[in-house]
Amino acid sequence: MTRTEEPTPGRHLDVRGDGPVVVLWHGRGADSRGVLDGLSELIAAHGRTVVTPDWDAGHADGGRADLLTSVRRAREIATEQGQDPDTIVVAGWSLGGVAAVSLALNARRLGIGVGGLVLIAPADGPRATDPITGQPLPTELPPGAGRCHVDVVYGDDDTITPPDMVCGLELRLRAAGWSTSLHEIAADHGEVVGATYDERRDAFVPARSQRAADGARTVAAIVAAASPSS
Repeated sequence: MTRTEEPTPGRHLDVRGDGPVVVLWHGRGADSRGVLDGLSELIAAHGRTVVTPDWDAGHADGGRADLLTSVRRAREIATEQGQDPDTIVVAGWSLGGVAAVSLALNARRLGIGVGGLVLIAPADGPRATDPITGQPLPTELPPGAGRCHVDVVYGDDDTITPPDMVCGLELRLRAAGWSTSLHEIAADHGEVVGATYDERRDAFVPARSQRAADGARTVAAIVAAASPSS
């Protein structure tokens, strides 16, 4: 069952499933939570509660308020379900992956804990502005000792965040002492989350291809495995 909430006026998020809580962030396209419906349902089928918000990198704050609101709501849901809110998993696709990295880097300053991180085709580099801080990810990442494990996923046919970019971010995290796992999937940038690019709409939309279905299924299993069992 899915319920849609309005944590702040005019801003929406979907909550699916029951179990350990996962926050799932879409990429740059404004208010695109629907693109991740299929992936969200697959994660929920693993016995997880999935919180999927709308957010907009084009807002004056880069989407920061909506992203952090979704984390606060996810933590509330975890507490309501008798879980430790510091064990929630945050999964982000593309620019949402940049935001997820930033959340983990700044978790202590924000006064929260993150139980696990799944970066799905994340961007990196000087042109990838982090929605949380408004800056690119730091060149020198803070030490990862004692912080959450990070799963990094990339599509071998991705031309938007190419494998070299994604693997480079994983290497930077690992070099800073973060615990990481790297996962390669036969997919492009959209297929890795079960989506495809629609040129007419100039946006990603849910895909129907077998490769996209396989990509989403694989990613759902990785996300589910990143959180503790209920």
